[in-house]
Amino acid sequence: MAMNNIYDLIETISTRTAMYTGEHKLSNIRSFIDGYTFSIKNKAESLEFLSDFPGFHDWVAKRLGFYESTAGWQNMILAIEMEYSPKNIKWVGYADGATELQHKASVTRFFDMVNEYKNA
Repeated sequence: MAMNNIYDLIETISTRTAMYTGEHKLSNIRSFIDGYTFSIKNKAESLEFLSDFPGFHDWVAKRLGFYESTAGWQNMILAIEMEYSPKNIKWVGYADGATELQHKASVTRFFDMVNEYKNA
């Protein structure tokens, strides 16, 4: 599959997440996406590749009830899967107790949210 945009990359990752990222964790997916986009940053196509995705952090925050997006989509989605309240979460060490099931559920939610965002 050609990687014409960020959604192509995310769709590819979704088929075999652990193969691409090492584990079913949003932090790994975020690192993979950041690494991929960094590798094309000096190429002309990088702006087009990312053109539809910069608002995803803010969209996730609004969708999940967070007042700001500075924690990043990967942290907000995992926090919701861990049943933290968006109103009073303490981010330092919040994910230390996340179970494998919660990580997998957050990955599934991420792919669902990307599809929803893409089609909005």
